[in-house]
Amino acid sequence: MSRESKVTERRWIILAQDGRHVTMGRAAPPSEAEVEAAAVALTAQGLAGWLATLDGNYWSRRRVALTPVQMLGGGATLDWPAAITAFEVARQRALRPL
Repeated sequence: MSRESKVTERRWIILAQDGRHVTMGRAAPPSEAEVEAAAVALTAQGLAGWLATLDGNYWSRRRVALTPVQMLGGGATLDWPAAITAFEVARQRALRPL
């Protein structure tokens, strides 16, 4: 398969500032109601974050690309680069064999 014909996986995630994350959808973006519920859940935990897209295979050791779509919660102090770093630490931990 040529590099041009590879299909990149896209998923929508909720990414908290501390790197915690959850997949919200793959075949289609989450609804406004789902995003609002995620924002409420973040706020209830004292967190803020983003709805973001993740392009690439989450379970591969290869890099994935994250793109912020929408800020969620009280985001006055959100730091996207720090969140990406924390996300990568969490993802690498999930990729380790048990």
